Amino acid sequence: MSSQTAAPSDAGELPSVDDYAVGDTVTDRETDDDDTATVINLPPVTCDDWEIYDGSTVAEDNPAYDTDTDVVVVAFDDDLAEHAPTWDGDEPLTLAETSVRFYAFPPGRLEGVEPSSETPTTDPDAEAGAETPSDADGDPLDGHDDVRALRDRLEERSAVEVGVEDGAPVLRVDKLGVTHTIAADGSVSDGPVADRLRDVAAEYLGGGPE
Repeated sequence: MSSQTAAPSDAGELPSVDDYAVGDTVTDRETDDDDTATVINLPPVTCDDWEIYDGSTVAEDNPAYDTDTDVVVVAFDDDLAEHAPTWDGDEPLTLAETSVRFYAFPPGRLEGVEPSSETPTTDPDAEAGAETPSDADGDPLDGHDDVRALRDRLEERSAVEVGVEDGAPVLRVDKLGVTHTIAADGSVSDGPVADRLRDVAAEYLGGGPE
C-alpha cells in the first residue's frame, strides 16, 4: 500500500488527521481494490519523521500529500480478524506489541467508509432483513432492563441499533466492518470481535449459546 508518485484522485479538500478516529474503516484512494482497513493508531509522528523502509519516509513515498501532518496507521481488516480477534477498535493497538501488519499513511490518501445497510454482514438474520421497530411499535427494550443497560454500555464507544427478532429485542453493533448481533439471551453472531462482545454481554445478560 505504498506509492512513489501518488497524487490526490479527488477534487477539493482532502481529509486531515483530525477527520479520523481509532476504529474508523477506511480505504486507500490510490488503489482500485475494495479491501478495507481500520485505523488502529494515531501516533503524534509526522509523515516526514515516519520511516518505512531503507530509510525512506512516508512523506518521501507520498510526495503529493501534506508532509507536515501526522500519519494515520491502519491495518487490513482480514489481518486484524486473524491476528487481533479480541481487539474491538475502542482503544489504539500498541504498535510495538502487536503481530498485526500495519501501514502508516498521510491522512489525505485515505478515504473513510461509512457503514450502510448494504455493508456485508456475517449475521444471517440481518441478511434476511430482520425487523427494525418503528416508533409506532413502542420501545422494544421495555421489560428488558438488562438489554437496555447493555445497550447503554455499548453506546459509550459504538453506535448501537435496536431491533426485534422472534419477538425479542436484539442489539446490532458494527465492529471492524461487520455487524454483530447480540440477542437477549446473550448469544452473539460470528464476527471479528464476537468473543469480546460475548464477554461484555455476559456481564449484563448472563451469557448464552453461541
